[in-house]
Amino acid sequence: MDTQKTDLPTLYFQMTPKPFFFLTFVTALALTFSSVAAKDPIPLPQEDSDIPSDSAVTWGVFENGLRYAVLPNPEPPNRISLRLFVDAGSLMEADNQQGLAHFLEHMAFNGTTNFAPGEMVEYFQRLGMGFGNHTNAHTSFNETVYKLELPTAEKEMLGEGLQLLRDYADGMLLLPDEIDDERGVILSEKRTRDSVSWRTFVEQMKFAFPENLVSSRMPIGTEEVIKNAGRERFVDFYENWYTPNRMVVIAVGDLEVEPTIELIKKHFEEMPVREKRTAPEMGTVSSRGFGTHYHYEEEAGETSVSIEALKSRVNPPDNVERRTEDLKLMLASHMVDRRLERIAKTEDSPFSSASMSSGDFFDLNFALYSSIDADCKPENWEKALSMIEQELRRATEYGFTEAEYAEVTANVTRMYEEAAKQMATRKSQNLANQIARRIGQRRIFTSPADDLPRVKEMLEKLSPEDCQNALKGLWESSSETLVFVSGNAEIESPEEKIASVFNESQEIAVSPPEEKKVGAFAYSELPEAGKIAERKEIEDLEVTQLRFENNVRANLKVTDFEDDTVYVKARFGAGSLTEPTPGLALFLGSIFTKGGLEEHSYDDLQQIFAGKSVDVGFGVDDDAFSISGVTTPDHLADQLQLMRAYITNPGFRGEAVTEFRRALDYLYQQLEHTPGGFTQDKVAKFLHSGDPRFGYPERSAAEAFTVEQAKEWILPALESSYFEITVVGSFDRETVIDQLSSTFGNLPERDLKKPPYTEERIVKFPSATSKTFTFESEIPKASATMHWPTEDIYDITRSRRLGMLGAVLDDRLRVKIREELGDAYSPFAHNIPSDTWTDYGYLFASVTIDPAQAEKVLSAIDEIAKELATGESITEDELERAKKPQVTSIEEMRRTNRYWLGSVLEASQEYPQRLDWSRTFVKDYKNITTEEVNTLAKEYLKEDTQVSVVVKPEPAPEASE
Repeated sequence: MDTQKTDLPTLYFQMTPKPFFFLTFVTALALTFSSVAAKDPIPLPQEDSDIPSDSAVTWGVFENGLRYAVLPNPEPPNRISLRLFVDAGSLMEADNQQGLAHFLEHMAFNGTTNFAPGEMVEYFQRLGMGFGNHTNAHTSFNETVYKLELPTAEKEMLGEGLQLLRDYADGMLLLPDEIDDERGVILSEKRTRDSVSWRTFVEQMKFAFPENLVSSRMPIGTEEVIKNAGRERFVDFYENWYTPNRMVVIAVGDLEVEPTIELIKKHFEEMPVREKRTAPEMGTVSSRGFGTHYHYEEEAGETSVSIEALKSRVNPPDNVERRTEDLKLMLASHMVDRRLERIAKTEDSPFSSASMSSGDFFDLNFALYSSIDADCKPENWEKALSMIEQELRRATEYGFTEAEYAEVTANVTRMYEEAAKQMATRKSQNLANQIARRIGQRRIFTSPADDLPRVKEMLEKLSPEDCQNALKGLWESSSETLVFVSGNAEIESPEEKIASVFNESQEIAVSPPEEKKVGAFAYSELPEAGKIAERKEIEDLEVTQLRFENNVRANLKVTDFEDDTVYVKARFGAGSLTEPTPGLALFLGSIFTKGGLEEHSYDDLQQIFAGKSVDVGFGVDDDAFSISGVTTPDHLADQLQLMRAYITNPGFRGEAVTEFRRALDYLYQQLEHTPGGFTQDKVAKFLHSGDPRFGYPERSAAEAFTVEQAKEWILPALESSYFEITVVGSFDRETVIDQLSSTFGNLPERDLKKPPYTEERIVKFPSATSKTFTFESEIPKASATMHWPTEDIYDITRSRRLGMLGAVLDDRLRVKIREELGDAYSPFAHNIPSDTWTDYGYLFASVTIDPAQAEKVLSAIDEIAKELATGESITEDELERAKKPQVTSIEEMRRTNRYWLGSVLEASQEYPQRLDWSRTFVKDYKNITTEEVNTLAKEYLKEDTQVSVVVKPEPAPEASE
């Protein structure tokens, strides 16, 4: 069972808030709490540990047992992140409450003491907080966390946020009608999350933990409880588990500690004290010794095999001893990972990918695990299982080489060094999430400055043998070893067959690993540095633009958004505009970096640059090829040299082609058997009137692509095409200019300008129609989407107002389809204006639904669109509620390197208007008027241009006798 691939124990939801002081007509339904004298707060592991907690955090506890944690943090300025951590999740549910911990989290947004039902979202929209972006929550096995991102750090705003958290804590009304209205939303969310991987995970959990509560308490719950649970079951859970001594209020951001504590005290100190219920017994880890499990899923695109060791480890203390043991297991797992990665690239590998992980099972403090997993074709499951079994034994019997150990320890050291250097510009939102996560894990929230010397000291004392012994010890002392096979392999007498294959593999002797040595980087000696032909300083944006004598262009912006972090991206050629064969972009994008260099394989490069923040990503964008990376100032020279080598000496090694072809099974399963995959393929092609540059090629065509085809397309672009490279982040400007001169300013001469590609940019939106696509699947999940053609991005004033129209439509979907009809978990709308395809863009509204509801939902979307199309229905209040959260998000976005790289600078010499767009971004959004958006709604939401698409499943035809 591959726990790394499972994003299931924590469920994320999009929430809503707006205050209105609710009158006492609901008093009869309000909850009552009796007082008892019991403090007993959530334990903090630092109170009994040799590891210090981060001294920048101020911790405290009130007499009622509620804790608080306050952390001043300057990034982003004038923002505060709030969290209410509740030490209760699905593990606290009774049998007849399965799913109510999560359901209760939804009910927090459907009526509280100070926020009437239906009022909360709109109130906070008016304050500048978006539903989902700035107000959210999640529920997992052992915790529920409510999240607020305040748009300002003003005292009044902080008070509003804390009032809302207090309402979550003990002010939910749990009105029967609101509960009933929300049932459909929960069922829709359950449907949205349904998949082959989810069903497999549930069955494997049942097998792995038959004597433990975790296997029968999936946070999403059961359909029977979601449909039928009465209010009394909600009240029972709320009163029993939402007690102050199970709560922590977390505040991180641009704040002062003492005034913040006073505000927390004002809102939470008088929360009634109640007895803290003892959490249900989780049960035990079984002691079956050995077991096998088989789960068949016809729609799976591949077969997965795994071997897992489990042993009980209940509530271990968080101290140096535990962290040292966990570090050994992590290092060992990473070294096995690297071996499996190399094997997957070989021509005769039985699996397409494989991995190993070890640690605390989902950080629930009840079990220690180690798991080795592989994905393969169904006919190769026996060989794949044998291979991972033998690689596991190779590690436990013979350990690791000095080269393997040097690589993994260098990378771990680098990770901690970077964390220490970058700690001053960590984002408050991430820190608040991390504090909450550490509380739930019963782990200490530490400072990266303290972590670095401690981990370095640990590593100095460790050896490859220590890692081997830790891994071997876990497997030898485990309560049981379990072997899982799941997916599309059909196996007769599966349990016996799986055991037989495993046992036969154990009889095969393994040999020690070979020491592998890699030489120095072959491309570090460079020609004479190029010279700058033009230099331009754009002072108001603090941007430097260069053109070297070889016509390579460069853009530089120094920022203080992320300490010790540098983003680099180079664009060249024309990307998908000139794709010669449909689908070749998919092939090239998959093999280019994995193909390594002429002198080094991709695997060699990882070893050569171990301990350095150096990596290369490659993409085939709509209008360019791109090579990119994120590094540090100290490693920027290496990053640029590696990127240059991929331009001048790409390897196109066969191992990358092998890896690509092995991945096609899973890819095409997604394309053929899920609504999302089908939309990316067939629907995408349909929305571009069948243009072969969109969607995916036929499977047979994908398998037939060759390196020669890829070379023929990209080599001319690598050699001489228009070339623009951008560097954004924390660096010395003149130093980086010298580095660019030495790496890209001395390339062979490039084209001075990019051809217009006028004909290639023509794409047509289909004529008005309604179309239904079907795909084979037993999973009852469909999508309904309505589209209206708009325009490309280059009239930026119009594009921004169409984007605002999309935001208004999105909010109306929330009200009508999620809240009134209860038919969908997360409907959404958006305008997509192209920056490549001339006059092409579209506004769409999309909902994931029960297939039977498709026509009903499309009718609801159509009704909303017709009302908007009158050009009179959008009110000033509605526009402000759509606009303010967007302005908040834009202001936050502008303090990120990714925005300046991707939205402004990466093509700013090719498209100089992007610089002006950045200048007017915030002001223009603030100036959008109701009249402008109403006018666009009337112009674009026309029934005679509307394209409706339903993507729904149908069962596979039964095989004939």
